[in-house]
This record gives sequence, structure tokens and C-alpha cells, in this order.
Amino acid sequence: MIHTELISANIVKIVLPEKLQADDFRQIAPQIDSIIKDHGQIRLLIDASGFNGWSNIDAFEKHAEFVKEHQQKVERIAVLAAHEWQHWLIGAVRVFVHPQVRAYDKNQESEARQWIVE
Repeated sequence: MIHTELISANIVKIVLPEKLQADDFRQIAPQIDSIIKDHGQIRLLIDASGFNGWSNIDAFEKHAEFVKEHQQKVERIAVLAAHEWQHWLIGAVRVFVHPQVRAYDKNQESEARQWIVE
């Protein structure tokens, strides 16, 4: 299950589970949609340090669908990553998504927070 923490009115910290499930995106969508409705844009601090992938192809598809539907309303994404493959994936995704995306090592949360609130 995805855990969320409101950092400010339009900044949300999202902590990913070890394996993402398809239902995780149905669970988080109302909160994200509400913030976007109230503020027009949102910023995300994503803690992916414990993330090891998707539970199945359906979960991956729901994740891709969620990103596609929301990316135009996201200004910045800071990702706390623990694995080299996560840094590589973030670099590749950066080419295809609208928001600014930066990867940080899992021990650089203060730097990631600083950038996300600028």
C-alpha cells in the first residue's frame, strides 16, 4: 500500500511499498486529484528506497496510466532511490514526462525536500 504525507498545501510525500499493486493507484488518486483541483499543480517527493517493482503487469499498466493522466498537473518530482536501476529508470522516464524529475540517493531526503519546495 502506498503511504502519503502532506508536506504543504500542494506537496505530497509518497512512500512506495516493496511491490506496487494495481489497487494502489485507485487508493491514491482521490487525494492527488483533490490537491490538483484545489491548487492546479502538485509537487511530489517519492520515497522509492524500498521499492522493488510491480506485483504484475496489471500494476505496471495502472502505474503508467496514472502517470499519463496526471503528468501535466505535476510541476516537480523528487525521487529517493536506493538502487542503481531506479536512477537509470528515472533518467529514462525524464525524457517522456512533463514535470521536472530529479533522483536522489535514499540518504539525501533533506536535499530532495529543499528542491521540491523551491
